[in-house]
Amino acid sequence: MEKGYKLVTTSTDAVKGDISLLDGNELKRYKRFIKEQKKEEFLIARTFLKYTLAKELGILPKQLSLSYTDNGKPYLSPIYGEKAIFFNISHSNGYIVIVLSDKEIGVDVEPISQLDESKLKWFLSSQELKEVQSIANDATRKLALFHLFTMKEAFIKATDKTYQLGSFNFWYINKQWVLEVGELHNWKFDLKTIGNEIAIAVCYQ
Repeated sequence: MEKGYKLVTTSTDAVKGDISLLDGNELKRYKRFIKEQKKEEFLIARTFLKYTLAKELGILPKQLSLSYTDNGKPYLSPIYGEKAIFFNISHSNGYIVIVLSDKEIGVDVEPISQLDESKLKWFLSSQELKEVQSIANDATRKLALFHLFTMKEAFIKATDKTYQLGSFNFWYINKQWVLEVGELHNWKFDLKTIGNEIAIAVCYQ
């Protein structure tokens, strides 16, 4: 896999949700959504995820059932082969992003146009907030804050919430965010965009 992972993206308009692909637990979760829009988003995302994983495994989507960690992160059971496939999914504003790897991985996708500095600051450590506030240019500061938010989300998802907010920091060095978790690590980050609308952060090893 290029750079240690494969990135698969689509728009929700390109996917037709298939409720027959949901297992019992997924169907219960689907029915718990009150708003029809949330139901449809969940169904479409699960449909695309299962088709993507089934293609990698060489099986039919209906043969695929996901397992979950105690924190709710989906994963593939060893019954699907000796070689593990790790994956993560994120969806927002009509886009779905899936990452596949042979190691733990996380992804976050966010709409760039909906950046609200005041709403993102709660997510920052005091050190990160100082780093952000030290950036004088408004446009540069907003972009740096947005990148930081998506990178933190992707890291938390990749590590299955092993690291809670406040237990790690990012430092802004040479116009890039660098992760510090108090120990040696091999986590890497890629930042990508879909047009000028959607930003993607991938956390991988």
